[in-house]
Amino acid sequence: MLITPRISEKSYKLTVGNIYVFDVPVSANKAEVIAAIKAQYPDVKIADVRLMITKGKAKAVNRGKRSRPGVATRKDVKKAYVTVREGKIEIAAFNEVANQMQSEPTKETKVESKVKAGAETKKAGLLTRRRTGNRGDK
Repeated sequence: MLITPRISEKSYKLTVGNIYVFDVPVSANKAEVIAAIKAQYPDVKIADVRLMITKGKAKAVNRGKRSRPGVATRKDVKKAYVTVREGKIEIAAFNEVANQMQSEPTKETKVESKVKAGAETKKAGLLTRRRTGNRGDK
């Protein structure tokens, strides 16, 4: 049985609590999902498996010049939420995101940089020239 990790923001957030989301065939049951995960990840001990079927979305389809609207539905999708007791499941896409977040420096806004520059000049004892409303005073 083919199970694939589901790559989304929600599934990435759930990995913090040792919950991993997989796409599984619609005909799969819990025992088959557990057996497939143990086959792919032998060092992982599973605490719980929850299955959920998402119904396919109905979409309007154009079937020629005058025969509108036709309706077609996308296929149903079954998801497995697997809670892991011991071990860790490594998902390559999530590792890339984590590495990118660690290596990326935080960007400061213009306001933060001006505040920081103003604080540095005050610490150095430098007086900053104040701008007045008169154009002649520069």
